[in-house]
Amino acid sequence: MNRRTVKFPFSNSRGQKLAGLLEMPEGEPLFYGVFAPCFTCTKESHAAHKICRALTHHGIAMLRFDLTGLGESEGNFAETNFSTRILDIVAACHALAAEHQAPKLLIGHSISGTAALAASTHLASLQAVATLGAPSDPSHVIEGLRRHDLITIKGDAVEMTITGRKITVKKQMIDDMESYSMAKAMAALNHRLFIFHAPHDAIVPFRNAQTIYDLAPCDKELVPLNDSATHLLEQGNDDANFIAETLLGWFDLHLQ
Repeated sequence: MNRRTVKFPFSNSRGQKLAGLLEMPEGEPLFYGVFAPCFTCTKESHAAHKICRALTHHGIAMLRFDLTGLGESEGNFAETNFSTRILDIVAACHALAAEHQAPKLLIGHSISGTAALAASTHLASLQAVATLGAPSDPSHVIEGLRRHDLITIKGDAVEMTITGRKITVKKQMIDDMESYSMAKAMAALNHRLFIFHAPHDAIVPFRNAQTIYDLAPCDKELVPLNDSATHLLEQGNDDANFIAETLLGWFDLHLQ
């Protein structure tokens, strides 16, 4: 199926312009979806473009975007936090609804998967939410960085090493990630949930997927990827195609 990629800029709740790309299939889309990239990833990340294009190949229109301060989006990433990430995801879904159609699918990668769980409780149009390599709680990200000496706090400045790359943020990001209550968000989940995770994920251990599954009260499925899958899906297209086919198999039976 032929597809086309259309620029889709939109504003977040703070008036900053975020850069998005809308992958459109040939003909009328079956439905629309949104993909939120990982912590410091952009809309051009392996997972973002591979999964969105795999879904578009089957007739789904997918929006992938740069979160505040990343890629081509406005703002300062150092001033963002977990709560603003949730707001950016909600803004993307609302913008899509205003310009085209409210999304039925939301996919979040890594910490954006955790944020997508929280964001989904504010998005009535969704029929399914999918996490990919997501921590079960944002505080676990900080705990892991501390445990491996990958975070240094000096006053209001925090230096973190994420997948080998050093970034500097403000301490309020750490405070927000450590204090955000996922229990309330998890209790409110009422969409179909797919929890995709690489069995040997070296960044976010697989036990996080099991914890999300155990806590989620909604209809859900824990879906391990291939043993060779990585956190960032760098290797080929098989994992992205598998994710797309799994989601489409459910929507074929449940699309409203």
